[in-house]
Amino acid sequence: MKTNVQFSLSGLLILILIIFSSILLTNCKGKVEVFGIIDSVENCSPPYVVYFYPDAEYRTKKLEITWDFGDGTTSHDKEPVHIYNEHGVYEVTLSIKQKEAFDSKSISLYLTEDSTAVYSDWDYATLADYLWAPAYVEFQNYSLHSTRFLWEFGTGVADTSIEKNPTFVYENEGTYTTVLNAICNTDTSKFSRNMVIKPPPKKIDIFDVTLWMPSFYIGSDIDVDILFNGHLEDRVGAPVVADFPITFQVDITLFHFDGNYNSDELIFKIFSSYEKSEATFVIRARDLQFDYYPTLLAFDDLEGIQLEALIGYRD
Repeated sequence: MKTNVQFSLSGLLILILIIFSSILLTNCKGKVEVFGIIDSVENCSPPYVVYFYPDAEYRTKKLEITWDFGDGTTSHDKEPVHIYNEHGVYEVTLSIKQKEAFDSKSISLYLTEDSTAVYSDWDYATLADYLWAPAYVEFQNYSLHSTRFLWEFGTGVADTSIEKNPTFVYENEGTYTTVLNAICNTDTSKFSRNMVIKPPPKKIDIFDVTLWMPSFYIGSDIDVDILFNGHLEDRVGAPVVADFPITFQVDITLFHFDGNYNSDELIFKIFSSYEKSEATFVIRARDLQFDYYPTLLAFDDLEGIQLEALIGYRD
């Protein structure tokens, strides 16, 4: 008589066989699913430059992609760029075949004066959550149907850019009106917003410290003292270090920093139980004032000991 265990094993083997057969059959026949077509129209009038992207899932082996642009032309590129020389509404079809699997989708592409009007829009990203001076800003351009751009950063001087996605540093605190002019032919669309740049922060945080040391320090105890203005702010360490680099999670605010970027020193002192060796790295507060936030401080004694400290700032 078969036991319950034997029945369970038999059932499991059958299930595995069914799954394996299904995978094998799918691999033999192929797999394709087209969800849609993504398009991006670059300009506002003929000739229209249009970028096409497939929104699809498929395997790449023996893959056949066909784009029908609705104007009598086709392409087998995965992400084609096509030029339409006249206004109109075009039926664009994407077809994908992989072995025996096949799927396709179509969209109506409107290329008219109304549907391709210039539209200006933008956002920005920073290295930190706030805009402290000096603020390093990466601008992200979301304009549509424009061929040229003019950024005005609102500083009252000739600080402009014609790049699509520029970067800019606001050196001083204040409120600046930044404008993006999106241009196509004689049409211009403007989008502006105020950039409120705050004064340099008054609190310095240290998030972590990473240390590199020569291999003969492996197996020793390592400690790092963090001092500011002569006061011990924190001590981190690890016994019997097995490998380098080693990262110490710190997450402290320098208690003795009062917002003055002067000659006070931020010091990292490294101790090891290996012959009581020591290394010291120093940076002055005034040298932190013009860093962007957060920033990575890097030190090297040129004898095999290196230290990096990730610092950030708070109001």
